[in-house]
Amino acid sequence: MQAVERVLHHALRRLPISFVSNLGARLAWLKIRFIDPDVARKARANIRHHFPAMPEAEADKLAWRFVENVGRLMAEFSIVHRFAAAERMELVGADVARADIGKIPTIALCLHLGNWEVLASALQIMGVPIASISEIPDNAAHRDIAEATRSSFNVNVLPPDRNGALRALSILKGNGVLAIFPDEKRKGTMMAPLFGRQPHLKGNLALVAKLARRTGAQIVVAYCERVGETRFRLHFERPFHMDPGIENPLADVASLNSRIEPIILRHLEQWYYLDDSIGPIE
Repeated sequence: MQAVERVLHHALRRLPISFVSNLGARLAWLKIRFIDPDVARKARANIRHHFPAMPEAEADKLAWRFVENVGRLMAEFSIVHRFAAAERMELVGADVARADIGKIPTIALCLHLGNWEVLASALQIMGVPIASISEIPDNAAHRDIAEATRSSFNVNVLPPDRNGALRALSILKGNGVLAIFPDEKRKGTMMAPLFGRQPHLKGNLALVAKLARRTGAQIVVAYCERVGETRFRLHFERPFHMDPGIENPLADVASLNSRIEPIILRHLEQWYYLDDSIGPIE
């Protein structure tokens, strides 16, 4: 199967952008409809959890739009490097966000929305070199494809361990840019957003707060919104610093969560983890 995935990835690189994305959407629809219907069921249940008053038909529509988005982004790994030249990207807030980049440490708080790999392309266009702490896929083919995609955008991928954290700290102390995804799943548990759960110190929100306080880094929330089948709006929120009046790590986590949770709820059908359960933090 991994050999097939590698061949398919390279074959798709030469095909029209819309064809590749639409193929991914169609294949995802077929897979979830006939092979793994629990994905749509779980996504629908989570939508109803977040929006209990939403009509069933609307929740079902959003669930299938989620399936479509996942299918598209998986296929788009083969063509994401072509979006910029094809003028399929719109940058919002980029000028303000990059005003002090290179002058002070910067943490890009990125979200798994739309096709988040497009963010790396946008940052490359902006002339912003980045490092990113990222999980390493277990699937060797997925790992190779992801690494090739990110290296083409000059992303320095750091391992999610102590060594990676030390390298991240060094980058920030050198006024570099570090990208961290706070909406993450660890060992089957969704760490963030909190979605009503108590703040905790076990996820990337706590890591961001710790690094920002230690280095004085500015924080920029960044996310990708799919506004058409293969068109994207890249949002860069206004930079901010951790509140100097707060010296409570849990309060820091709650504050950062308040920055990302509303964005994800506004674009829930484009959130990669919509079908994952939100359980207690162990």
